[in-house]
Amino acid sequence: MGRLRVKPNYEELRNARILENQARFASLGLQNILGELRTKPEKRKHNKVDYSSAPLRRSNRLKGDSAPSSKKGDDGIKERLNQEALVQRSNRLRVGVCCHSCMEKKFCDEEDCKRCGDLDMGQPCLGMTDCSICHSSNGFLCRECLKNRYGEELVEVRANKEWICPHCTEEKGINPYWFCNRLLCLKKRNIARTVNTFKARKMGYKSVAHMLMDQLQGAVKGGDDKLFG
Repeated sequence: MGRLRVKPNYEELRNARILENQARFASLGLQNILGELRTKPEKRKHNKVDYSSAPLRRSNRLKGDSAPSSKKGDDGIKERLNQEALVQRSNRLRVGVCCHSCMEKKFCDEEDCKRCGDLDMGQPCLGMTDCSICHSSNGFLCRECLKNRYGEELVEVRANKEWICPHCTEEKGINPYWFCNRLLCLKKRNIARTVNTFKARKMGYKSVAHMLMDQLQGAVKGGDDKLFG
């Protein structure tokens, strides 16, 4: 017959080991030390401060106190500069002439221009062209747009009292291939937007108007309905 295996009582072994350890700690004097380590430290007490009787602090701005004299002077200078800027902007909007092509309202750089120099609205702007037929805003072109978009010089145009703007040139049938190449005017004619002035010159043309004139003549001769791609 085989031997019967007796399962050990683990609970009794555990209790025996606990008692054995406690006896060992007591002989070494560690029991008291462990007890002191296990005790929770006392909580620190915070003394509450009563601020009800303390005076309230307020900024000088809320008190209504006046600012230092130096700051007052700076504010006065800034206010005067702002007023001068507003006056200049108002004069620019009131006196400046808007270019029909770039649609920018500006003063010209001409020395003898009484409109831009003396702010005399009754005088014409020497920095803009003036059509001899319509004398309207359609014929107002600045120096840059006149040269880049049409290949003409402002000095020569101002000296020519019979100069005609592109709008009137087209309406009068003076040159059917010469017309205003302003973006909004091109849209009214159902013509696609053209290339810029730099590309036109790179292609060998004097201006955008000369490029359009050449393309229009070629399209008419070739019978193409789509004048510009």
